[in-house]
Amino acid sequence: MAASSEGDLGADDRAKRAMDIMFTEGVDQAEQYLVEKTSESANSLSDADRLKLNCTVAYVRFVKALMTWDEDAIDETIKFVKSIEKSAESQTKGGGAAKSGNQIEAGIVEADCVLIRGMLTFTRMSFTSYIKAGFHLRSASKGYDKMLREVEKLEPNALEREIASSKKMNQSAMTCRREASARYSTLKSSVTMGYGLLNLIMSLIPDKILVIIKLLGFSAKREAALKALQFCSETSNMRSPIAKLVLLWHHTVTRPSFGLDGDNLTAGIDEAQKIMTQASAVYQRSPLFLYFEGRLAYLRRDTESALKAFLQSVALSEDQREIKHVNLYEIGFCHVTNLEWKKAAEAFCILKNETRWSVGYYSYLYALCLAASGDPDAAAAEFRNIPSVTKHKNSNYEKFVLRRSVLHLKMGLREHEAILFALQLAYQWSQVAYLNEEQCQTLLRSVQAIKGRTSSVPLMEAICYQLEGVFLMHLLRYDEAEEHFRRVLEKAKDCVARKEQQAPAFATYEIGRIYFKRGDVEKAKSALAKAKSNYGDYEVESRLQAKVQSLLQFIKKGGRTASPSPLPDDVGAGDLALHLPESSESGQSDSIPSDRKSG
Repeated sequence: MAASSEGDLGADDRAKRAMDIMFTEGVDQAEQYLVEKTSESANSLSDADRLKLNCTVAYVRFVKALMTWDEDAIDETIKFVKSIEKSAESQTKGGGAAKSGNQIEAGIVEADCVLIRGMLTFTRMSFTSYIKAGFHLRSASKGYDKMLREVEKLEPNALEREIASSKKMNQSAMTCRREASARYSTLKSSVTMGYGLLNLIMSLIPDKILVIIKLLGFSAKREAALKALQFCSETSNMRSPIAKLVLLWHHTVTRPSFGLDGDNLTAGIDEAQKIMTQASAVYQRSPLFLYFEGRLAYLRRDTESALKAFLQSVALSEDQREIKHVNLYEIGFCHVTNLEWKKAAEAFCILKNETRWSVGYYSYLYALCLAASGDPDAAAAEFRNIPSVTKHKNSNYEKFVLRRSVLHLKMGLREHEAILFALQLAYQWSQVAYLNEEQCQTLLRSVQAIKGRTSSVPLMEAICYQLEGVFLMHLLRYDEAEEHFRRVLEKAKDCVARKEQQAPAFATYEIGRIYFKRGDVEKAKSALAKAKSNYGDYEVESRLQAKVQSLLQFIKKGGRTASPSPLPDDVGAGDLALHLPESSESGQSDSIPSDRKSG
């Protein structure tokens, strides 16, 4: 953008520009742009505009903190957000019974900050942090409720006067009225964005933690959350790109990874494609949107196109480490399921050397691929080094890799065993659900070729049967798949003795899926209940519990994914879905209601 036109931009336009930079050039560049523009206009910025720009910085830092999972970045973001929250709180005070537009905007920023703190506090993954995060989310929910009521009682004349008084030159009444209508729309979509994000996060919290949250007096509504985010994503609000990002992540990563739609493997694809199509004009060459292109190709069982998109994204994101890393993770697992072990090792090696999240986790993936590629000595050296590079030893992921590393060293992990462990990990991490028929046939033959070499080790036999069952399941050979899963259960005692409960637990879940596909709902529910209650205290338990719960909900809804529907009439102010139009595609603006317009 030319310097002359940049100088004419107001705070709203600069906030939107920063969001565009975040998607096309990276989070660091977006923050740098905001800091520079705020510094250049330090003497001319109003408190309201300064708060708006600082809120944008908070969102940029929030996205970076979540993408890196870096403790220092999370701590710094929480500290920064607290300072913005205090500033916002001070700007909400004063005035009469009805708040001004600027005060409402400050109140929304305050709620945004509390929500961001709550979501980042969840990353601590401890009982205490879950309680603290729950209180933050409850406080944010009350804040959005309050601001929604303030938006709904806004007087158009007062909003027009506020806009007119903020201008250095006189403007026509028509211009002020038009800006007042746009301001009303912005305020409403801003609180809608917060409500949607809050409820979506709440709806994804595991049952064990959600019980705690519900004790604080509120619950989540996923369908209303998605509707709210969709509404905001179609507006010109600076939060619109964030809403798009959240929706794309939900549809292409969260839904398939945690089986939120039961056995409906195509759920979310059309919704994500619609967002991608709408955003392509602005973000077509964005590394982040190329990543989502790759995810969509993967969900369509086109691994080759997915890999191509991920590699293009990496090539464009050398200065965007966070985007580069999410792509490398996908690239690594694409190579795992293609049995390309050296290429997979290369991707995971870069991650272990550059990550700020978990060196131990990526070191484990790297070591496993080294062993699968026929380099046992290098793999053993990596396994031995994992305890020294593991920072978060209370994390389930790192507990898992620590225990597995010790196991591999004790058993003297051989090439064919490493292949089985790597494929089992890919399955548990939901990386094989969308393979095409040819890939499944290839993997099935590879596992069958290894099978004869595992007969003396019950655990390896169990993993072999588990993987055979998984690939047979994908090939719709349900009777054979069930037989293999039951063979896993025969080895359950040996698995439990090795602290490897995930093999029989996942096998029980898959048997439940087979019953459901056959139409035997009662047997399906019984098997799923066993998968949920008969096995526990293993590191990947939460992943399976989420899948079991989603499939049970899917069955409860009659074997279909429920579409968003209107909420009951007796809900509170926080249920913003009741206040949203069906879509903003018609071109109608979400303006001040006609029965309240002035003149």
